[in-house]
Amino acid sequence: MIDYKTIEQFEPDNHIVVVPDIHGRNFWKKLLDRKPIYPIIFLGDYTDPYPNEGVSEEECYKNFLDILDFKNKYPDDITLLIGNHELHYFDEAYKCTRFSWFYYEKYKRLLEVGLDNSIFQLCKQIGNYLFIHAGILKDWYDSHKGEFLKLGNTIEEQLNKYFIVNKGAFCEISYLRWGLHNSGSPIWADIREFTSEEKLFDDNIIQIVGHTQVRSEEPVIVKNVRVLDNRNIHILQLSTGKFI
Repeated sequence: MIDYKTIEQFEPDNHIVVVPDIHGRNFWKKLLDRKPIYPIIFLGDYTDPYPNEGVSEEECYKNFLDILDFKNKYPDDITLLIGNHELHYFDEAYKCTRFSWFYYEKYKRLLEVGLDNSIFQLCKQIGNYLFIHAGILKDWYDSHKGEFLKLGNTIEEQLNKYFIVNKGAFCEISYLRWGLHNSGSPIWADIREFTSEEKLFDDNIIQIVGHTQVRSEEPVIVKNVRVLDNRNIHILQLSTGKFI
C-alpha cells in the first residue's frame, strides 16, 4: 500500500483514490493534508460506528460533517456514494444495525438536501469501472431493469435516478445477511453472492465496492468485483486495474 503523501509521482489522469466504509473512523483524514491531485471516491457508510471501536455517535456525526465540508470545498474532485447505513436515514422503515434515533433527523436532513443537490449519488462509472457501495448482482438487476433502463443511457445515470424514485428497491437483502430476497441490492449485496458467473450482471464492468469487511490489507478480488472495506485508502490505476 503506497503512502498517499508520495503519489505525486503518478500521472493524475490515470488514478482514482478510493475510500471504503468510514463508520466514524479517521483513516480518511490524511486526505485533508492537501488539495486533491486525483479524483476521490468515497464508497459510502459514513454513519453508525461499531461499538467495539470506541467511536461515539457524536464523533461519527462530526466526522460526517467533516466529509461534507471536504466535498463542499472540492466539489469537482470528490464523489460521495451512498451505503446501506445512509439508506436508513432517508427513511426509518429501512433501518438496519446501529441505527441512531438520536441523530436520525439530522442525518436525514443532510442526506436529503445532499441528494437533491447532487452531493450524494448511488454510483459512479469511469470507463469500465463502476464504483458502488456493495455491487450489482444479476438477479437484482434483472428484476428491476424494466424500471430503471428507461431512466438514462448509462448504468450510472439509470441507478442514480432510480434511487431517487424508488429507495425501497435498494433495501432488498439476501439470506446471507438475514434478509428475505434472492439477491442483495447494490448497497446490500454480500461478496459471497458474487462467487458464480451467473451472478454477474455484466462481465465487462469491474465493480469497485466496500460493504463486506475483509481482513487483507490489499483489495479482495472475486470475479470482476474488487472489495476494499479494510480501513485503508486505496489508489486505483485505471490503465492496469491494479491498486498501488
